[in-house]
Amino acid sequence: MAQSNRQPLHLSFSEILPVLLLVLGWYGVVIQSHNLEASTIETYQKAQLEVVRNAARAAQAYITRELERRPQALHDIEQEVLDYFVKPIRIGSVGDAWIYSPEYVVFDASEDFPAEYRGKSMAEIFALQRRYGARHYEKMTAAVMQGQEGTGWYIWQPDKARESTPWWEFLTHDAGREIAAWSPVVVFPNTERQKIWVIGMSAMLPELMQSNGSYALIQASIITMSGMSVITLGLLLLLLHSKAALQKSEAYYRAIVEHQTDLICRFRPDGTLTFVNQAYATTFGSQPEALLGANVLDLIAEAERPAIWFQIASLNADHPVSVHERLVMTPAYGQRWQQWTDRAILNERGQVVEIQSVGRDITDRKLYEAEIERLAFTDPLTGLANRRRLYDIGHRLLTKHGSNDASDTASDKASDKASDAPALLYLDLDRFKPINDTLGHDAGDELLMQVAERLRGCIRKGDTLARFGGDEFAILLHRSEAQEAQVIAERILTTLHQPFHLRGRILHVGGSLGIAMARSASCFSQLLTQADIAMYRAKAQGRGHYAIFDAAMYAEASTRLELETDLRQILERQELRVYYQPIISLTSQQILGFEALVRWHHPRRGLLAPNEFLAIAGELGLELAIERWVLREACRQMAFWQTRQLTQSPLLISANLSSKHLMQPDLIDYIARLLRETTLDPKTLLLEITEDAFIQQTDSAVATLIQLRQLGVQISLDDFGTGYSSLSYLHRFPVDILKIDRSFIQDMSAGDENSEIVRTIVMLAHSLDMQTVAEGIETLDQLSQLKALQCTYGQGFLFSQPLSERATEELLQVYQQNAERFLKYQSMESA
Repeated sequence: MAQSNRQPLHLSFSEILPVLLLVLGWYGVVIQSHNLEASTIETYQKAQLEVVRNAARAAQAYITRELERRPQALHDIEQEVLDYFVKPIRIGSVGDAWIYSPEYVVFDASEDFPAEYRGKSMAEIFALQRRYGARHYEKMTAAVMQGQEGTGWYIWQPDKARESTPWWEFLTHDAGREIAAWSPVVVFPNTERQKIWVIGMSAMLPELMQSNGSYALIQASIITMSGMSVITLGLLLLLLHSKAALQKSEAYYRAIVEHQTDLICRFRPDGTLTFVNQAYATTFGSQPEALLGANVLDLIAEAERPAIWFQIASLNADHPVSVHERLVMTPAYGQRWQQWTDRAILNERGQVVEIQSVGRDITDRKLYEAEIERLAFTDPLTGLANRRRLYDIGHRLLTKHGSNDASDTASDKASDKASDAPALLYLDLDRFKPINDTLGHDAGDELLMQVAERLRGCIRKGDTLARFGGDEFAILLHRSEAQEAQVIAERILTTLHQPFHLRGRILHVGGSLGIAMARSASCFSQLLTQADIAMYRAKAQGRGHYAIFDAAMYAEASTRLELETDLRQILERQELRVYYQPIISLTSQQILGFEALVRWHHPRRGLLAPNEFLAIAGELGLELAIERWVLREACRQMAFWQTRQLTQSPLLISANLSSKHLMQPDLIDYIARLLRETTLDPKTLLLEITEDAFIQQTDSAVATLIQLRQLGVQISLDDFGTGYSSLSYLHRFPVDILKIDRSFIQDMSAGDENSEIVRTIVMLAHSLDMQTVAEGIETLDQLSQLKALQCTYGQGFLFSQPLSERATEELLQVYQQNAERFLKYQSMESA
């Protein structure tokens, strides 16, 4: 007879089905161990056949389903069929299953299969086992008795079986008697009993019939020596308790499982569900029995399946427990998050035969965690990313960009590798602070939310918009060329230039933008610093501008830092100076008065204009102190000129009063004391209040203006027409003069629109019994148009630049001598 010397077989898909069909046809026989006799095989034939049939059906179903799901994974499916359906076949409990023909072994699924058995017929294998048995019989008997002392034992041998005295008495046999293997001990009165035995042995918990005719549950264990398997059977608690008690206990614990709110299930390694409790079934909109046989992966969100399958497949004897989270779709509750603990159930060989899984709904916890993360990385007012989130994204982007740079070749760098680098736009709102100070923080918050909404419409999908703090925003362009960054900046400035509607008022805000490209920064903090520097350059250019960072701006930043240091000592060092610009009657060309304007006589940089330091002074909290110094100095100087009779009639002295200054509780007392100390006639003091101070319609603001008027002081509304005032409320304030903003005057010659704006302001002032002063008159054409529009007064370079104290005195002397020559006067010392 020809013999086969086959190694453990790896079958392809085309070979698997014929082998399984071969088994179904009973051409081959499945046996439980290599040391059973042929008589034992006959005893098991029916139960064996049923198990093999079930395995074949399950394997075929698994192959069909997995090929539909993973058509490219044929090799993996082949291996899985072997692992899940061929190797674990058990009839009884001892050893792995073998599929063999009557002539020779054709498939070996046991890694422990003795080498000397390979290629031999079953008769030859049995003969070898008999020889080995005689040699090791006594050693095995001693090992079994030692291992099972006190519980009873039973030796399963090819030729005979031997029982200990406790077993013998339990099964009503004579003590010490040797019996033929198997049949005298295990009694199968019917086919159903035979199946119960087979199932019991597969779980190592078979049943034996007692002398009283009842069945007792037995715990089976295995001892293997020299390639021979010995079954040891030890009596369980059923020797003391009836099977009814076990059934009662089982029912008790099953009830607990069924009423658990946690989701409980068991499934095979291929995912086939074998048990689910009611909570599990309810969650997935079904009944427990309807889910049996379904695949657990089908109940998991498709995107989560690979990760979950990996978790399940990774379970083994060394790592029998896995805890993970799943996102599932449930008919009853929709999309839910669940936390599952998977525990592998192992057989005696350490192989995973089933997985027990316990899950609970953690959706509320996940939502809470998501909300915590949102709050940690989101600005609560606008819903935009906050500073922390911006830093996180910016750091990752620049790190990635730096890695790409490091891998670039020289030719890549030569082709402008930074053309698609990240870019940062840093935005600071113009005119926000006075709105926030006068209308209040609630109104300021509303305005910021409107700004945020407009900015959302300006950026590209995928870029990051963040509120950096206060009225500052940042736009992180993940990939951008410099030109594209400029386009986005212009789009932002354009949309911010449009008026905002807030609480019945029309407000104009605007902004200044700094742009920095990642190619000039080594980290995100440096990129942010560069964008901030560029933003200050834009502010220096005027409202509504943007600037792109360049290396020269570092010098400007250094200059700014020096200015900040010097500004803190500006009053102590007495470096401030007051310059005076005349206000002229447009009809008579007489001097109405002077506007006091501050200058900084810097010890190293010379004379600095207000736009070079006042904004920084405001950030340092020096604005109020500087304003009061200018106000006091202007009042003192005008009182001095009046006592020297340098003017034929009292002249006005005009000084700026910010909205913050207007809200100071000691303002009235301060002005009253100032007038007394300088002996200035109150009627000659004109306080210019910026337009934003008139937004807040509070009793205290109105009361302050009224009290100033009661002191005899005149009130002027500065920069009128820039969008802060609500014209319907203007008549409620005690204002004497409207100053028309220079932007309207400069553009008058460009068209009729600005002329109409000026005409409207002049008409409004006349209707409210107010005078008008036009700022920034520089040409005779502008002067002619203003006269035609009946504007009362004006000031600008056409008449005179701001003058120092000495130059102003010279001007007054010239004016005294011949007022008609005034327009031709040009001071030699001007700012």
